[in-house]
Amino acid sequence: MLTMFRGMLRPALKQAQLSPGVRNAQLPWRHKTHIRACAATSATLQPLQHCLVLNYGGTAMHLNYVWLRDHCRSAASYNSSTNQRNLDTGSIDLDIRPGGHVSEYSLSWLAENSYEGKKQSTIQPRILWNSDIYKEANIPSAKWDTFMSCDDEVKKFLQNYLLYGIAFVEDVPATVEATEAVTQRVSLIRETTYGRMWCFTSDFSRGDSAYSQLALDRHTDTSYFQEPCGTLLVDGFYAAEKVRQQSPENFELLSQVPIRHEYIENSANHRNHMTGIGPVLNVYPWNNEMYLIRYNNYDRSVMNTMPHDLVQRWYEAHRELTTELRRPENELWVKLTPGKVIFIDNWRVMHGRDSFTGLRQLCGCYLTRDDVLSSARYFGLQA
Repeated sequence: MLTMFRGMLRPALKQAQLSPGVRNAQLPWRHKTHIRACAATSATLQPLQHCLVLNYGGTAMHLNYVWLRDHCRSAASYNSSTNQRNLDTGSIDLDIRPGGHVSEYSLSWLAENSYEGKKQSTIQPRILWNSDIYKEANIPSAKWDTFMSCDDEVKKFLQNYLLYGIAFVEDVPATVEATEAVTQRVSLIRETTYGRMWCFTSDFSRGDSAYSQLALDRHTDTSYFQEPCGTLLVDGFYAAEKVRQQSPENFELLSQVPIRHEYIENSANHRNHMTGIGPVLNVYPWNNEMYLIRYNNYDRSVMNTMPHDLVQRWYEAHRELTTELRRPENELWVKLTPGKVIFIDNWRVMHGRDSFTGLRQLCGCYLTRDDVLSSARYFGLQA
């Protein structure tokens, strides 16, 4: 595609040259230029004062000249071995126009990386679910022996994790060491105030409701971290999309108003005061794709980050989301038995539990999200 595109683009754009020396000059083109990349696809170009309009695949993409120079894929401007930019962006004339440097791009690369292309694409494909949808999918758990020795098993596991926000590994030896080993197949472990690997039971050893026998409503963990870490399970995105469909104005409010979450612990052995600020729902602004939900009524702090005329509306929007989250059909109850490890996307899937009596002991850890997604991309998965 690159060779075909360059060969037909250069004559049309007088070699597609972008030079810093031309300001407010007459543009050299007087007509649209037709580019045929192959027998089945075609593209047209229309030069304007500050950008080039590329019509391809039914989409008109506006490519600013300074953007084109900054993203040039020629060997002088971009190191394809390290995938890093050689060009000093600060040296580009902001009024750059064609005529001088020969910039190189493939047609497919421009289509994929333009704003208009990104606006129509999904960053991470997901399957939103309630209890019935997830059960009917009949997703198999990974097995410990295979998971630890076979990359294909890890790839299938990560694909399920990306699609559903949860994934399981079974037959894991019921030890902290084995739990640590299985997590390190996909990510580095994140050290937090709870330590590297944490074990807890209902002994109130920490200032957190998790260390009790109380029932816990659905929630995301560590909403008080500026970067939240990633057993009742609820797909928060499924519930939020219901709100978006039913009450777009409530969805918009929950995605725009920042609120504070807080964790305060003051005991003989632990002193912590963490805060995190952000909206309940987070979306990418160019395509409105949701990527994060912060929902934790235990750790939500004083509501003082919005003017009074928004307070009532926010509570109404929050109530609608809560109603969707608490619908019984959205609850997936999973019994964790010794040897069963669950991975939860804490930016999407909420968890909780019933109250209980007796002893309940768990071990676990928080993983670095960047490394989980990096592992997925290494296997060629979209993340």
